[in-house]
Amino acid sequence: MNETDSGPAGRGLRGLFLDYGGVLTGSVGGSFAAYEDHLGIPRGRAFELLVEASRTPGGGLIGALERGEISSQEFDATLVSLLVEDGYDVPRGGVLARFFAAMEPTGGLWDVATQVRRHGLATGVLSNSWGTDIYPRELLASHFDVLVISAEVGMRKPDPAIYELACERIGLPPERCAFVDDLPRNVEVAREVGMFAVHHDGDEAAVVAKLSDFLEVELSLP
Repeated sequence: MNETDSGPAGRGLRGLFLDYGGVLTGSVGGSFAAYEDHLGIPRGRAFELLVEASRTPGGGLIGALERGEISSQEFDATLVSLLVEDGYDVPRGGVLARFFAAMEPTGGLWDVATQVRRHGLATGVLSNSWGTDIYPRELLASHFDVLVISAEVGMRKPDPAIYELACERIGLPPERCAFVDDLPRNVEVAREVGMFAVHHDGDEAAVVAKLSDFLEVELSLP
C-alpha cells in the first residue's frame, strides 16, 4: 500500500493543515480584550494571570485544558478565582465562553481551503482547544477532511506527536503537508517535524503565496 492508498490524501499528493483560533477566526487576543473591556479589566490581564498559573511542567492550567485533562467548567472556575483574587468583580459561570464570544470564523483562508480541496488535495484543522464547544463543526466539515483537536486526542501543540498524528490521519508524511499557525513556536516545531510551516502574522496574501508554491496549485484570496 502506498501513501495515497488510504485516507483523505488519496485525492492528492500534498495536504494542508490550518490552525483554528487566530487563523480561521479573528484574533484570540481581540476576543479576550472585548470581554475584559466589558468587565473593566485591563486588556491582557486575564491572559497574564492564566500564563502565570501555567508556568509548570506540562503547561499547568492551560496545558491541562488543551489536553482535555480538565473540563471547561473546572477551567472556568479557576479563571474566575484568579480574577477575583486579583481584585476584579467577575460573574461566575460561563466566563471562558464569554472571553471567546467575539472570536467568529472569518478571513480568506476558509475559501483557500475550499480551493485546495477542489484541486484534489486533502485539508485538515490542527487546533489547541480551550473547550470543544467553540468549534462550528458543520462549517469545518464542509471545508476540511480531518479535524485534530487537542482535547480530543490528549496532546497539544507544540508536542511533536500531535503533528505526527495529524499527518498520519491525513495519510501523508510531514514533508508533504503544509501547516499554518499564528504562534511562532507552533510553526517552529512543525518545521522540526518536517512540515512546510507558515507563520500567519496577519498577512493572508503572503500566506497564500507560500501555500501556492508548496502545494503547486494556484490559490487566491476571495
